[in-house]
Amino acid sequence: MASRLQQHNPFARQETYGANAITAYRVLTPISWLLVVVFGIYYSIHRPDDVSHGHTVWKQANRNPTPFSQSSIVTGIFWIILLLSQLKYISNLFSADTVKVTAAANVAGYYILNNLFVLAFVLLWVRNHFWGAEIIDIANLISQGIVYWRHHNLPLDIHLPAVAGPYAWTFATLFWNGAVAVGGDNTAKRLVANIFIWVWFVFGQGHIVRKSDYAYGYSLSLLTLSLAIKQFSLKIISLQWIFAFVIFGIFLVTSLSSSVATYHNKDFFFRSRAEPTESTDRERQPLLSEE
Repeated sequence: MASRLQQHNPFARQETYGANAITAYRVLTPISWLLVVVFGIYYSIHRPDDVSHGHTVWKQANRNPTPFSQSSIVTGIFWIILLLSQLKYISNLFSADTVKVTAAANVAGYYILNNLFVLAFVLLWVRNHFWGAEIIDIANLISQGIVYWRHHNLPLDIHLPAVAGPYAWTFATLFWNGAVAVGGDNTAKRLVANIFIWVWFVFGQGHIVRKSDYAYGYSLSLLTLSLAIKQFSLKIISLQWIFAFVIFGIFLVTSLSSSVATYHNKDFFFRSRAEPTESTDRERQPLLSEE
């Protein structure tokens, strides 16, 4: 009974998938991607018609400047890169390589859920429902955290678009939207933001160090650069943009270091990675046997 439930659980890690499950992921995954693209573009151009006080995505951002606001240009570049890389992730579900298909399917449930969360966030954001959007963000961050720590050693073309990129974005918007929900941009709130930006740093750097994850590091680096540029344009005499540029530099350097370490099969501290255990070999055997 338990095994049957696991087979039908879209969030369970499995060694093999039936044809029906793969077909469902091949249909639902691109549909969820299209929903984000279509609604994202629409609400970047049009404000919602069903409310009198709604705004477009970036007009909403510009009318609510906070110490965690981001540059529309740099964040736009982040989203273009992420959405294009997700097309490569989706293509893995149609691959002839069963190992690739299985790896992509194992995170597909979380990826679809993330897209639905992003869609809900956009719908709430443009309608001024910031606290509702913050709840969506928290739920998505928990979901992304689960898939991030549960699924190890994914190929880069799966990890970056389906896990690391969305995880970094959800974390960044948690601060951005949270600051908008709290409201105001006075000195006291900016001092609090000067402290919370180091929470941003500790959280991000902890992930980069713990997993030598340069994909997550580069994603968060770009979003931190976006934050730094926007804060500089909002208030030149301010600590926030200085802190943000420092954190961006550290993220970038440690991500580059992690890239080199990973290339040489080392961990973040350039120590040799542990050899796979027997249990790990047994877990991978069904996949290896399919090759």
